[in-house]
Amino acid sequence: MQDRSKVKNDEITMLVVVSACAHLGVLEVGRWIHAYIDRNRMRTSLNLEIVLVNMYVKCGDVEISSLLFRGMKEKDVRVWSVMISGLAIHGLGKEALGLFYEMESIGINPDFVTLTAVLSACSHSGLVNEGLKLLDRMQIDYLVEPTIEHYDCIVDLLGRAGRLKEALGLIQRIPLKPNVALWGALLVACRVHKDVDMGEKVAKEMFELDPHHAGAHVFLSNVYASYKRWELVEEVRNSMKDQKVRKHPGSSLIELGGIVHEFVTGDSSHPDSQKIYLMLDEFRRIRRMKEHQSFSGQMLFDIEEEEDKEACLSQHSEKLAVAFGLIKTKPGFQLRIVKNLRICEDCHSLMKMVSEFFKHNVIVRNRSRFHHFRNGDCSCKEHW
Repeated sequence: MQDRSKVKNDEITMLVVVSACAHLGVLEVGRWIHAYIDRNRMRTSLNLEIVLVNMYVKCGDVEISSLLFRGMKEKDVRVWSVMISGLAIHGLGKEALGLFYEMESIGINPDFVTLTAVLSACSHSGLVNEGLKLLDRMQIDYLVEPTIEHYDCIVDLLGRAGRLKEALGLIQRIPLKPNVALWGALLVACRVHKDVDMGEKVAKEMFELDPHHAGAHVFLSNVYASYKRWELVEEVRNSMKDQKVRKHPGSSLIELGGIVHEFVTGDSSHPDSQKIYLMLDEFRRIRRMKEHQSFSGQMLFDIEEEEDKEACLSQHSEKLAVAFGLIKTKPGFQLRIVKNLRICEDCHSLMKMVSEFFKHNVIVRNRSRFHHFRNGDCSCKEHW
């Protein structure tokens, strides 16, 4: 799309392009598109306003998203849901709840999407009691039958809070047939809270529904590796090979100067790879100097030397992306990274170190939420 083009862009084109920016998390391009819309005095329909609000929140700029939302003359349940969901994925659970109650107060009834968003907000912010109350109110006050997505949020909520037995009990008594996603939410909680026994049972439930589920295989493999049960690790890995089960490769995007750079785990194809890997070495030196321990126990397979484990962990895609961002920008520049998978503990720890040592704020969007790293701390408050 070029300014010099004689082809006039319409609302449909803008809807598609802005939605693409939201999906990729490319804020600079999204800002340019928004400026293009204003510069050409294009009519902004309700649909276009909604996708702009969504784009900014998905690209990590909650402040602009909130300003656009507050400036809208007309708001339907869709835009309220988008804004509540946006606050949720940024870990702003109390703000999301406040917006939900504000929506109620002006007479707009929530639908199942809104309720999923607000339950997700409770989950990401550890608001257990509030989430459970909302679930109880759904059928009575909102006339919405809970779906598997709503139960998924509650299982995630209980799991994050360490209430694994309650989460399991909920799965066992709901009137719907549990799916892989529901069991998967509990599996993640088992991994976080190191409940191996329950984790093995949950993984087996997932295998019955989907024998080729990579996450369940990887969980079991990582658990066995943490206990140095290498024969069982090998058994799981062989099972994955026999069934042709493959993990989704980790990939991360970073946008600099309107150009999107993509990295995959262990990537060495980028023109600046040599500088990037020198920066990774610098990360390891600083962490050792500051006595930051890497989470090498998370490695999937038996690597005898601890240093080799750290080298493998150091090549995760988000580490490559942040290293590239550091060598291309000055201190104080905000780095924004989009990851296709959940950020691991070691990368989470490293991002905190980067924000403290290099004086860069770092925003990482993974598949479920945003992490805002500043001065050595993360907005998630370790609740992820």
